[in-house]
Amino acid sequence: MNAPAENGRPVDEPGNVAEPGNVAERARLVVRAAGVSQREFAGRIGMGPTALSKALRGSRRLTDPELAALAREGGVSVRYLRTGRGRPPAAPLPSAGAGARRRADAVDPEARKEQILRVTAGLIARRGFHQVRVADIAGACGTSTGTVHYHFPAKGDALRAALLHCADRLHRRLDAEFRDADGAVEKLRRLIDVQLISHEEDREEWSVWVQSWTEAILDPALREGQRAVYARWRRTVLDLVRACQAEGMGADADPEALTSRFTGLVDGLAIQVLAGTAEMSAPRMRELLLDAFEPHISLRRGRTG
Repeated sequence: MNAPAENGRPVDEPGNVAEPGNVAERARLVVRAAGVSQREFAGRIGMGPTALSKALRGSRRLTDPELAALAREGGVSVRYLRTGRGRPPAAPLPSAGAGARRRADAVDPEARKEQILRVTAGLIARRGFHQVRVADIAGACGTSTGTVHYHFPAKGDALRAALLHCADRLHRRLDAEFRDADGAVEKLRRLIDVQLISHEEDREEWSVWVQSWTEAILDPALREGQRAVYARWRRTVLDLVRACQAEGMGADADPEALTSRFTGLVDGLAIQVLAGTAEMSAPRMRELLLDAFEPHISLRRGRTG
């Protein structure tokens, strides 16, 4: 339900009046830069086309989960959408013809590949790798199994591609969050927030990630890709730890050990949240991760490492 209005404008939280027109304007820029129809963008972020249309006109308030999904898909930060601070989305590519509708078999190959990647990741996340058939992917994309096989000859190729797709999406979100962060400690805080399983999109990404681990244990052919994705993620954390040390925090600590402890904790806690075990929740996960670098680096505000 929408928040109560004040002077005709919705209120985000007590004492703060939202400015839907400004948020809507920035949201429109993000959707326009995506290079897809408004209807397709709505489907990508799990909104109804009518609801998104109203939000982009400023007549409907975007909820926190919707803002997070829009930022994630558009490669910008939630902070940018709310306040305008941070880097805006890239300018949209020129359209080959406004309003033109291509036939399904005439879709640009790269656009089709991106669609197959997105659909494959979602199906694997929700159903499980072994429950997804190539025919399911083709049907969800409105294309043929031959087209899917053209891009991904074997089903294992589809899993590898889905993992890379999720990893790229994660790092785009991190890049967006880091652009206006004030120092390495703030970047670590934001990295933790991005890792939390707060929305359905987070759950899907983590599901693909965990399943890629399981399959890599059983299939050596999948290990190299999984190892490369994990190395990229681990390097991001390690670079931030070293940046904190360069800023005078935890200089006597072993950055490799701190990184291994943190990444292991992230993975273990996320699996607990996904499986619903040990009464683990996203807020509890965040609290534990904030203390992961203690006593060398303190992420609690108001404390120094």
